[in-house]
Amino acid sequence: MKVYSGRYGNWSIEFVYSPLFEMLCSIHVLIKPEHHLERLMWAEEMKKSIPDKLFGRLRELGKSTFDWCTIMDLCNIHEPCNDFNVIAALNYMEDLPLDDFQYVLLKYKAQGDIPFTENTKREVISGLKEYYLGYFERELRFIEPLLVRCLKRNSEMYEKMGIINYVKKLHSRIEVTEEAFLFHKYTLFTIPFNSLKQIIIRVSSFIDPHLLMDYGNQMVQFTIRAHLDRGSDVVPGDLLRITKALADETRLKILRCIHGGKSSTQSLAQELNLTEACISKHLKLLYDAELLYKERKGSFIYYYMNTFILDKIPLEIYEYLNFSLRK
Repeated sequence: MKVYSGRYGNWSIEFVYSPLFEMLCSIHVLIKPEHHLERLMWAEEMKKSIPDKLFGRLRELGKSTFDWCTIMDLCNIHEPCNDFNVIAALNYMEDLPLDDFQYVLLKYKAQGDIPFTENTKREVISGLKEYYLGYFERELRFIEPLLVRCLKRNSEMYEKMGIINYVKKLHSRIEVTEEAFLFHKYTLFTIPFNSLKQIIIRVSSFIDPHLLMDYGNQMVQFTIRAHLDRGSDVVPGDLLRITKALADETRLKILRCIHGGKSSTQSLAQELNLTEACISKHLKLLYDAELLYKERKGSFIYYYMNTFILDKIPLEIYEYLNFSLRK
């Protein structure tokens, strides 16, 4: 649903509310809540209210959808996905060819990703319908008016400030030069002004502290972070796991051995002159922190470095440092 539509020079400017987009953001938080400090309590309560089987399905599907972020990007390509009626949006998505899903996946392809198949697509739509009808529909009744009001208020701010000055205030890791929008994420995304015809601004009450954006086909999307909850004054558990996993000499040596290739428990034990039991213990900690992924080949399990998680470490630290506990 377009809350505002206008022009700024050669750019089309749209402020768009999509209940499906917000639901996808909520699932991202539900399955990976630890660094979303404002929504920790919500995630705990929602997890208690839904069946373990559904939660397990949503978490498993997250492995092949980049924690559901790829599905969000379909909302920028297909306007019917922004329908105020979530079931209508899901029915439209269900009719999309598999190629459309695989297209958005290309931007997120990382080592260890699980292939996205027709069966995965069916599971995604089925899981979304069950989650919406059984649980999230009630949630939307409370947050929807607040999100629409937030978008309207932001569209008024944009009209007073202009798009350049407005965008600068959306996130501390958005930089605007004379020629481009710069997004400082796990890597630098540079979106030149002359490559754009359309700017979409969305809203989510779940996605903070992420700098959530999308780009492609002469479009860039920004996301307003609506703050509806106070938040929890804790260090994100996933950040603690990563820093603890790295704070060991042997584990750093294991990462160095694996970097750029693959290694098994047996080969690492031989290379580092340690027992296989010792190596296995360290590999488990690195794997639990998602710094490694693995695959079985014959009778051996090979470990690979998850460079995406490694590249994200500075980002995770800054997201925590920038978190402001709301009273």
